[in-house]
Amino acid sequence: MKSKSITRSFVFLLLVLLYSLQQMSWAKEIPIYTGSPYYIDSKRILYFNIPQPSEGIIAAQLDLDQIFPNIDMEFLEQKNYLFKNNQIQIISYQAPPIHIDFTIDTENKEVQKSTYHLVYKGQERRLHKAINIQSQPISFEILNQFEQNFNVKSQDWLGKNLSAEPYMLNTLMFYAAINRFDDMNEFMQNLIKNLTQSQDVNDYKKAKALYLQYLIENTEFNDIDLIMATIEHHDLDFLNNMRLRQLNQIVIDEIEPYTYYFTMCSPLGKAIRLNQFQTVALLLNKGASIEKVCISKFNEQQSALEVAKKYKNKRVLKLIESYLNKP
Repeated sequence: MKSKSITRSFVFLLLVLLYSLQQMSWAKEIPIYTGSPYYIDSKRILYFNIPQPSEGIIAAQLDLDQIFPNIDMEFLEQKNYLFKNNQIQIISYQAPPIHIDFTIDTENKEVQKSTYHLVYKGQERRLHKAINIQSQPISFEILNQFEQNFNVKSQDWLGKNLSAEPYMLNTLMFYAAINRFDDMNEFMQNLIKNLTQSQDVNDYKKAKALYLQYLIENTEFNDIDLIMATIEHHDLDFLNNMRLRQLNQIVIDEIEPYTYYFTMCSPLGKAIRLNQFQTVALLLNKGASIEKVCISKFNEQQSALEVAKKYKNKRVLKLIESYLNKP
């Protein structure tokens, strides 16, 4: 049952600036570059971009294990990362701040040299330790070409670039920045939502590719939009491989035209309404709740059993009853 809730605006909502404006006004769009958004992936890589006014960006990546070996991801994410010109400041609550200094090769437009040191009670300790920051310049021309390709090319193009281009995430971060996203998780959430609301199956495939590359291990990513789209596309293999972190979240599933009454469902409720027996079985095996799976347009809470009876699917009904009768 297709969601009728929101008319598709543009799949890539973030791509609202023309290339000419990008080329002329990076500094105008972000007058004081703060390094936002930055991103730390599950491999403990810190991604950030260094603006090059009128030219593009320097995409940079720092393996934080060089500074914090064996520290839990949770603690890395709790630290504050401040970006000031050619310096990154890492602020911790219970440890001295760390300053990372780097220089740019003005000819090759890459990070040339980088070191870090501790700052203790306002006094910098001068023991500088060398670290490696991987980097690559990306011109506005390349960024513009990426925008065009993302919109018109197939998922195969995106999939190849995700696996072969190590600075693809930095490119996405550029578009997050010029569209005023301070948080990369929020940006990716918005992007996945736009792609899954599209009626083009190719956009759904792009959302899947982005999820597998960047989001599957991200505990902050809300995957409900992708779960619901996966059920709509009856994509059991992909659904089985998802983390299903929002397995029991109830969201708007259908809006009636003209009246604008809406029905809300969890993924299990949606699968029951679509009479997808295999999907229902999979979600139940994954631990889906059966007590409240839908809220009707009249604000009535409905259990999995009630929804199955309403849609008169005997196989689904029998399956749910077997779960209810489990000791």
